[in-house]
Amino acid sequence: LKGASEKIDLGKIAEAQLSRPSSGFHFAKLPPDAIFDADEESLLEAANFFSPQTSCPQKLRWLFALRDLHVAKRQWSEAAETLVLGAHSLITSLEHLTNIWRPNQFDLWNDERHSPWLKTLGHSVECNDVVMGFARSFLEPGGLFAKEQYAYTRQLSVRDVCSALNVVIDQIYLAYAEEEGMEDIAFAHFEELLGKISAAINNVNRRYHSEDINALRRVRALICSKLTPLTEHDIIGSPTRKRMDSAPDYRGGIYVRLSFCGNKPDFLKESTTIPTYFEWDSASICRVSVPTMTAAAVMKKKSKQETLEECICVAFAEPLVRAMKEKGTKTPIVVRTNTADETVDESKTYINVAVVQRMKVMSSASLKSRKFYLRNEGGITEFTVGHKFPYRTSRQRSLVKSQVKIVPR
Repeated sequence: LKGASEKIDLGKIAEAQLSRPSSGFHFAKLPPDAIFDADEESLLEAANFFSPQTSCPQKLRWLFALRDLHVAKRQWSEAAETLVLGAHSLITSLEHLTNIWRPNQFDLWNDERHSPWLKTLGHSVECNDVVMGFARSFLEPGGLFAKEQYAYTRQLSVRDVCSALNVVIDQIYLAYAEEEGMEDIAFAHFEELLGKISAAINNVNRRYHSEDINALRRVRALICSKLTPLTEHDIIGSPTRKRMDSAPDYRGGIYVRLSFCGNKPDFLKESTTIPTYFEWDSASICRVSVPTMTAAAVMKKKSKQETLEECICVAFAEPLVRAMKEKGTKTPIVVRTNTADETVDESKTYINVAVVQRMKVMSSASLKSRKFYLRNEGGITEFTVGHKFPYRTSRQRSLVKSQVKIVPR
């Protein structure tokens, strides 16, 4: 979060963090001139650094930041996948509550009676309070495990974890309710969580207090209540139902292959990536968000000549073209949706976008896929990514590319 002076403003960061409620997706707006300067891969990497057996609160702190980024971009399935990882981490932590690390408050940095020099820090009297507030919210999500906003001194209990689980499960359901066509995946996730929480309740090697058992049973009952409407493929209140009537078959499962080639803009020459997640002259597989699909449906209504796939590609490329122009790119930017055209003019910048199909298998594994294929005149090009989509990030680099040629008889 940066202000007009391009300096880090801890006050604005604290204000933004405290404005987030513990549940629901109705977040307050960020402070004026604030920028969420992070990418999905970096936040997920930060979350993966922490183990649920020892650092579950810190893992959740980064997962919630990734969730907020997805919500800001209306990437609901990715937000749900991120929260599912948080729910699994919470359940895993139940067996390791005595090992969970929680930050301790250093009195010399917080008590002015012992450290009168604290008032001299910074340019204002409240500067140290702002720094300490930022540090607390940075280390652990405030108010998630206790009624007090920052109750670091005590060990987490089973009831604390169950309370957090209830919040996360509610948010998973809300995220999936925002995007239609994800009911089967949502059901599979809730069913897996139900199995894990039932195993925790029936664990004969762990003796829980009656209050803890009741808390775990409430979590199980909450998951069952979410499964009921999913069995009927009817998530109530989805706002995409009316908006996406023109393209019902494309909800929740459209992917594109994206690559950049040609003249590399000056602002990208300092780095080999654009930004962190796109490599020049290298393909990435990206999941198309609901707002992009809505824009493509509107574009299709206005232009009868273009196919829906072409509209999807153009709508997906528009934010990238706009970002390049805002960065001062002077060379012509060409968006290509024709996979057969591979000619490159080094005086132009090319954004190649093409809709790819998922490789489907007749089993439960068909809910997600790592393989995607693109039809062309010579045959089929297959792309393989590292993790099955939908994933906690909306894009992944293509790790393996193979060409299948069709030879006529």
